[in-house]
Amino acid sequence: MMKNKKVLLVTAKEAFDAVKKYSGMSGTPARIHISGTDVAALISRESLVGELSGINLDDISIILLPGSVQWDAEVIEKEVGIPCFKGPVNAANLPALLDEIKEIELSTVNPADAVIGEKIKKRLRGEFREMKKYRYEFGKNYIHLLAEIESAPKLSEGELKRWARYYEDSGADMIDIGMTAGGGNEDKIPKIVETIKEVTGLPVSIDTLDEAEILSGVDSGVDLILSLDETNLETASSIDVSVVVIPRNKQGTIPKGVDERVTLLEDLVEKVSDLNKSLRGKNRIIADPVLDPLNFGFTGAVASYYEFRKKNPGMPMLMGVGNVTELLDADSVGVNALLMGAASELNIDIVFTVEASAKCRGSVKELDTARKMMYLARKHNQLPKDLGIDLLVLKDKKRVEDIIDPQIEEIDFVKVKKTPIKELEKGMFRIYLEGGEIKAVYYEGKKPKMGFRGKDAKDMYKTAVHRIKVSTEHAAYLGKELGKAETALKLGKNYIQDTELF
Repeated sequence: MMKNKKVLLVTAKEAFDAVKKYSGMSGTPARIHISGTDVAALISRESLVGELSGINLDDISIILLPGSVQWDAEVIEKEVGIPCFKGPVNAANLPALLDEIKEIELSTVNPADAVIGEKIKKRLRGEFREMKKYRYEFGKNYIHLLAEIESAPKLSEGELKRWARYYEDSGADMIDIGMTAGGGNEDKIPKIVETIKEVTGLPVSIDTLDEAEILSGVDSGVDLILSLDETNLETASSIDVSVVVIPRNKQGTIPKGVDERVTLLEDLVEKVSDLNKSLRGKNRIIADPVLDPLNFGFTGAVASYYEFRKKNPGMPMLMGVGNVTELLDADSVGVNALLMGAASELNIDIVFTVEASAKCRGSVKELDTARKMMYLARKHNQLPKDLGIDLLVLKDKKRVEDIIDPQIEEIDFVKVKKTPIKELEKGMFRIYLEGGEIKAVYYEGKKPKMGFRGKDAKDMYKTAVHRIKVSTEHAAYLGKELGKAETALKLGKNYIQDTELF
């Protein structure tokens, strides 16, 4: 933009206050032109050309129209001789746009919101392609995600395939076969491994301390063993796949003291290396100091990771974060972000988790997003914020305040009181979630008459009220409940009709 030149922001009468407020948050000089039209989407090219032709534009280098106008902004440039593009639909996006206007390739057809969003997505796609160059290499700025199928021997073939596909779609790099306590399922392992490898090309690991199950896993073609400790150490001499070593002694306990835990782990790693020289120097022995749950040694465990990494900077390490997320009644999103941040600082090579409980469903996808954030933060030497990717699900980073119409000072507000539920009419809707969709069934009496299914509350509402004649009160109720159902679907929460979500 030329020195001393300004951006001309075209707006409609109703949006002037918002445009003035948000454009003032940017350091880029701007001037506002108020169109004679009340609503931005209704501004016509003919009327705007007439308006702009009658004013002095010598100090203007670029014109931004409201993103909601329905025509190509190029016509303005042809008429007034100044580059003209579409700005954002939402005025709250003006500060970000104006601050970066020199770097953004604006469009005469698409709103700036979409252009900014696509630019960010394109940049991120390139960054993540670069990140994946280090997949299955240790010691690089890439954290591998290992996702466990819990209690795999108890699952059907179809369930095993569903979990494997789900984890791969969520961003996992490896699939783990979680065995059941007590062992004795070695005969089932070949079929489990075969079933999983039918639907995914990802490496497969097995999580067991039972020697017979470990050997069966090796014979069946698994790529990684979780785990070896002092109780099953001799198994190392009979296997030729990568192994995870944990600091568990012959009594079956893990030392609580940091020094004792780190010393035992180093000792066991050395013994495994001695027992199986083919694992030496090839990053095939992976150390896991074991992350304890909160209030049961978590801080000491983190210290153990720190001390082990400091003493063994080049050794591959694994961190099992499911011990924290599954054993903490808090939303998993922020917890997973924090744990992945710790893993990034500690140069952890594999983060291991499970989605055993409903409250942790989606953890693999959350961890995938978190590791991308940490990759970008480390690469660009910045904090894990303002990266173009985030894990803000329940809260927004910035507060966007409504522009209050001054005319409302002249009206009275009715204090709404709680009203009892009453029978609306002869028909009723039963709304529930099933199979990743919202389902709404219309009943007359006790007999279902028509069903609707989808993921978008607005589309379902419009379809339902078009097909079924309901009262205004019933329509309002339907919209409210479908909106709640959509929110529950997105957040992975339970939806119970007529019950609050939060």
